[in-house]
Amino acid sequence: MSRSMHYWVAAAVLAASGFIQTAPALAQGKPSPRQAPLPTPTAVQAPSPVQAPTKKTVMVPETTYKTVAQTYTVLKPVQREKTVSMTRMVPENQTLTRLVTIQVPEQRTRTETFFVTVPSQRQVEQNYTEMVPEQRTRTETYLVNISVPRQVEQSYTVTVPEQRTRTETFVVNIPTQREVQQNFTVMVPQQRTRTETFLVNIPVTRQVQQSYTVMVPQQQTRTETFTVNVPLTRQVEQSYTVMVPEQRTRTETYNVSVPREREVQQTYTVMVPEQVTRKGVRTVMQPQEVAELHTEKQAPVQAPAAMMKPVEQEYTWTETIQRPETRTTTKKLVEYVTEQRTREVPYTVNVPQTQTRTVPVTELRQEQRTREVPFTVMVPQTQTRTVPITEVRQEQRTREIPFTTMVPQTQTRTVPITEMRQEQRTREVPYTVMVPQTRTRTVTITEQRQEQRTREVPYTVMVPQTRTRTVTVTDQRQEQRTREVPYTEMVSKQIEQPYTQVVMRPVTEQKVVTCTEMVPEQVVREIQVPVTTYVAREIELNGPVAR
Repeated sequence: MSRSMHYWVAAAVLAASGFIQTAPALAQGKPSPRQAPLPTPTAVQAPSPVQAPTKKTVMVPETTYKTVAQTYTVLKPVQREKTVSMTRMVPENQTLTRLVTIQVPEQRTRTETFFVTVPSQRQVEQNYTEMVPEQRTRTETYLVNISVPRQVEQSYTVTVPEQRTRTETFVVNIPTQREVQQNFTVMVPQQRTRTETFLVNIPVTRQVQQSYTVMVPQQQTRTETFTVNVPLTRQVEQSYTVMVPEQRTRTETYNVSVPREREVQQTYTVMVPEQVTRKGVRTVMQPQEVAELHTEKQAPVQAPAAMMKPVEQEYTWTETIQRPETRTTTKKLVEYVTEQRTREVPYTVNVPQTQTRTVPVTELRQEQRTREVPFTVMVPQTQTRTVPITEVRQEQRTREIPFTTMVPQTQTRTVPITEMRQEQRTREVPYTVMVPQTRTRTVTITEQRQEQRTREVPYTVMVPQTRTRTVTVTDQRQEQRTREVPYTEMVSKQIEQPYTQVVMRPVTEQKVVTCTEMVPEQVVREIQVPVTTYVAREIELNGPVAR
């Protein structure tokens, strides 16, 4: 419906209800360009001051509904099976060969110069002081401890074992088996592919000039002072102790486990099979004539038909059961009893013996000498050289990397679990208590008392005496000699060495999977469609009608 039609319908309704008495504004107003003038069958006269009500025909919209069949496309899920290729990586060991540099020892020989100290002997007369022993005697007073035994009574406590019994409560865990259903997750491998970006180092070589320092040897000479140890040999008499082995015997006690055999009666239970006859009741279907089911008032049936009715019957069967039977057997039990025995064990003891021997003693005296020692000083010199250097620039590349993702799948399984329930029980536990008992015994104690005594003690005093002797003095002189010294140098050598490398080999397998596909399907539905029609109606207007 257009906007002008709505406007005229609203005006007609307001005029019919008496709200609009006159319509001078409608007559004076100009119609909108969107408003179409209503066709009238007769010409309208000029407005008069007083005009009778007029009738006008207007188009009123009227809505009705009709049923229309409409076709829709619906996606219906359909389960289908298809074969897909799945690739999994299988590890495989490959043996390859690579060049390895090893250090091989090579025996070489070099000549080196060394100094040898050559001793030269000469006779020198010197004075020395020798301590000559001289025997003297002095009187000293000392104390001696003399043992005086006497009897003293003392009390001591002996712990006597006494057997007692106490009742204790303990808890026993009794296993209880029950089935518990639990969910677990299984990681299912799923082959995927991802694109990753990686950097590659590309070597770029360029020449760079750099400065380096070379150590140039320069021969110089310096004077140094050193100390030489000059050996002086003299004879000294000394005492030493020698350990002389002496064979002795001692008695030791050891324990031996002696087996003793005794018989013990043991009770055990065996399961004895026994044949048992059992009775039971079962229901069977037996035929029954239909004539028996009719009453006396009914006419007898000429040809009775057979029917099945349930009838209980007794039957017997033989069953083998296991009956427990307690028996007694006698077993020999071997017990080990500890016995104490004694044996003679020979052993060797080192007994010290003091002996005297004369050994040469070399004394070193220091002499200060001067020598010229050549040495090499490394003088730094700066030189310039051009060396190639390799720079690495990075390029960004892309590659396809297959990877496997573990997709969790939740499954359910039933696992038996054992629960422990506690029961409180009571048992008699024998235990031993040490009961103290006081007893009296007489022990011998020794007391020390001091007595003052006098004795003559010989002692030796060293009296110095000056004597003269001739000793041999050895001087050390150095000689330069040459010798061949073998040495080992590590020489690099390349060899081929096999090594094992694990390579992941792709294996493609065909697998049948179930998938759901959405299949389009045409469905026809009936819907209600509104239909609007315009119906001509007459209305009465109280005022002038605008053209």
